[in-house]
Amino acid sequence: MKVLAAIVLALTISFLQGMPAFGEDFKKREAQIAEYKSWLDSVGPKGSRFWVKLDGRQRPHKLYLGEGFYRADFSSQERFVDTYSRYLAGHPEKFMLIDLFDATTNKPVGEFGWDGFKLYWQPVQSSAKGRE
Repeated sequence: MKVLAAIVLALTISFLQGMPAFGEDFKKREAQIAEYKSWLDSVGPKGSRFWVKLDGRQRPHKLYLGEGFYRADFSSQERFVDTYSRYLAGHPEKFMLIDLFDATTNKPVGEFGWDGFKLYWQPVQSSAKGRE
């Protein structure tokens, strides 16, 4: 009986010594998510306009993209969507599924999911069309 009690005590002590690491990991994740939020705010509706609004009422979330997103190169677009997905998941190592919509037309333009970042093919619009 004493041996069993000693084993339980040793396991309890070793478990309690590992607990501060969980708190420290949580603080690191929280700091990373705060960085994501700060950066996303800078490219949001009042910044570079990569995104205009988020509809989180259903899954996957619907993220409405602004003109800043379309002016960016593909790697910047991918970084933005990846960061937004991690921010929504609330964890730097996890992702949230996102459907991407054009804020002007409300039509789907891409997605971020199990296959990664994907933009749908869009026909090229004539610049003369906007002048009429």
